[in-house]
Amino acid sequence: MRRKDREVTDLNQIFEIVRNCSVAHVGMVENGKPYVVALNFGYERQGDSLILYFHSAYEGHKMDILKGNPSVYFQMDCVNEFITRTKENPCAYSWRYDSVMGSGQVEFIEDPEEKANALNCMIRHLGKTEDTFQFPEAMLEKTCVYKVRSTDITGKHHE
Repeated sequence: MRRKDREVTDLNQIFEIVRNCSVAHVGMVENGKPYVVALNFGYERQGDSLILYFHSAYEGHKMDILKGNPSVYFQMDCVNEFITRTKENPCAYSWRYDSVMGSGQVEFIEDPEEKANALNCMIRHLGKTEDTFQFPEAMLEKTCVYKVRSTDITGKHHE
C-alpha cells in the first residue's frame, strides 16, 4: 500500500469497517475481460479469515463467469464524506472513507444447513439484528448461495 499513513493493519478495526459496509464490489474475469458487480453480503470472522456470503439466482452472466473462474477480488467502502477546504487551497479538498479489499475463491454452498447459516449471516448483517430465521426447504433449493474466504484482507482509512 502506497499510503501507509492510511493503512489499517489491526484486524479488529478491519472487521469493524466490514461491519459498517453493506455492499461489496466483486470483481471477476471472463476471457481476460474484467466484470464487477455490487452485491449485498453477510460475513463471519473465522480467526484471521473473513468469510463473505452472497446469494443469487443459479443462472446469469455472473454465475457463468464464476463457474468458469471462481477467483474474485472484492472491495467495500463506507463512511464516504466529501471534505471541503478553502477556495485558496483546492488541492486540500478530499474524501473521508473506510475501505476493505481482499481476494479469494468462490465456493458454492449446497448443504442446506450451511446455506441457512449464510442467509442468516446476511440478514443479521444487513438488518442489524440478532434474529435467526428458518428457511423453507424449497426456497433453499432454488437459491444459489456462495462464499468467499479471504485471508489477505487489507483496510484503509482516511479522515
